[in-house]
Amino acid sequence: MSERDPIVRINSLPPDEGPVDRRPLPRREDRCRLLSPELQASLEREIVVALLPSLARITHRSETSLHPDLAAAVSEFFPLYEQRPVQNNTGGSLFNDSLSLYLTARLLVPTLIVESGTFRGHSAWLLRHACPEAEILSFDIDLSQLEHREPDVTYYEGDWTDFPLPAIAAELALIWFDDHINQAMRLHEAHNRGFRRTLFDDNFPAYNLYATGGAPVPTLAMAIDESLHDGMRLVWTRHRKTYEYVYKQSHTFDVQSLICLCQPLPDLVHITRYSPSSALTYVETVP
Repeated sequence: MSERDPIVRINSLPPDEGPVDRRPLPRREDRCRLLSPELQASLEREIVVALLPSLARITHRSETSLHPDLAAAVSEFFPLYEQRPVQNNTGGSLFNDSLSLYLTARLLVPTLIVESGTFRGHSAWLLRHACPEAEILSFDIDLSQLEHREPDVTYYEGDWTDFPLPAIAAELALIWFDDHINQAMRLHEAHNRGFRRTLFDDNFPAYNLYATGGAPVPTLAMAIDESLHDGMRLVWTRHRKTYEYVYKQSHTFDVQSLICLCQPLPDLVHITRYSPSSALTYVETVP
């Protein structure tokens, strides 16, 4: 079992009987949205209130100074999301994650963005609109599922560690991991390559790993969880498949000593009522 793929699927239940309709289903956010401007404004205000404290810490700005920029960005996101070229991004970032990703990148204003986990191309498109002046490099070990190529984004097939990157000041760069690889290892790699600002999806604590199948274990939450110990078996089921991960301290790369800010973004599902819930976490590391 390699460091990059520490999960073992230990068994699967038989598939449900009956015909399977494999046509893409319309997402809930496509079917349901507000048409009343006054109510839309209320929804946007609720989102701003929920995200403001976390994004103020991430951007190192006061809530008062950040508020108008955040409110404007939230308002911009709704019509932008309706224009997305990948309409069905099942398995990737949907509404809640897309909103958090867009706002974080837009407010941080990086000049270099590295994405690990291209998938269909939705998040690269989103990052381009969030940061129109940034250089964006998108990596995936398999680009066969790529549906949309954003003209000003550079795509690479392979692991992000195998390619040279442009030299840039750490405070101007951002790396986004959504690749289902050991998050502690990814943070360690990013720090070694000079990145200080990182953003992760799927940062689940050990007690709700059932929220995802191919979990990026150990997640950041697991890497700093002192209740976990070597040899501890973590077993969970998702969609009638059972997974097992045996925790090892060596898998965490001692990243807890690198972290100076670990800020989860609040889940917005209770406000937007769009599923699935979001699980983005921003991390800053020491120089």
